[in-house]
Amino acid sequence: MWFELIKQEPHCIHLNPMNYLGIITLACFFLCITTSQAQSNRDLLREGMDVLDDGSDKRDYDQILKARALLEPLTDDDSLAIWAHYYAAAASSAMANMIREGVKDAGNRIRLDHINNSIEHLEAAVAIDPTFADAWMLLSSSYVHKISVRPLRAVGLSRKYRRARDLAFELEPNNPRVKLMKGIINYNLPGFVGGDKAIAEAEFDEALKIFEEENIIHPFQPSWGHDEVHARLGVVYMDRGDLQEARDAFEQALEINPQYGWVAEELLITLEELEAKASGN
Repeated sequence: MWFELIKQEPHCIHLNPMNYLGIITLACFFLCITTSQAQSNRDLLREGMDVLDDGSDKRDYDQILKARALLEPLTDDDSLAIWAHYYAAAASSAMANMIREGVKDAGNRIRLDHINNSIEHLEAAVAIDPTFADAWMLLSSSYVHKISVRPLRAVGLSRKYRRARDLAFELEPNNPRVKLMKGIINYNLPGFVGGDKAIAEAEFDEALKIFEEENIIHPFQPSWGHDEVHARLGVVYMDRGDLQEARDAFEQALEINPQYGWVAEELLITLEELEAKASGN
């Protein structure tokens, strides 16, 4: 509006030069406020992502909860909403997994709340951008997770899972996180519902090759997974008794991310116990 006024002749709007200066000053003031707020929200998003990363590394439930609290209000910012939804969903998914694994002592009701929260955020993210393959793949895993809590809804959820998984793969077949998540699902699903450990290992191997060449430019684009694919391969090797290969994989994961708590505080300890048994100690 202020720009339209400046374009008009002075006699039409009865403003002297000082009026023009006032309008321009006021416009600049509001522009600065808007720019500052946008920058502030970007900083908050980055902070939420960092807190989520750190909490995930430490397997700190309360820190991940704090990350989600930082991220969820940013879903109201149209320019950042898709990222805020995605990372808030990742936080909810991480907390649900911690409850499932016994890292956090909480019941299935809270676990289901986190799963539903993750699904809601991811469905919002793909509504904003239906080509967001990372979100589709994370959404597929959330549907699978919900089946474990609500088995009576398995038929409908399985249909949603397959649709989300297939869309992710169609959109970005060479996305390493898509391959990683597909591998995780294949490895953990029972064979009678479509799981296949051999296929999962091949997907992990393919994901690893792509991760080694990946170059993320956008500051908010998902970039996680390189350390995890080494960890997942280590689990594959450990489960079949290839203990030295498992150790090598875990050490590679820690080389990428020295703070990786799942590997350092759980997987390596399990591996050391298996090594001790194998050596007769």
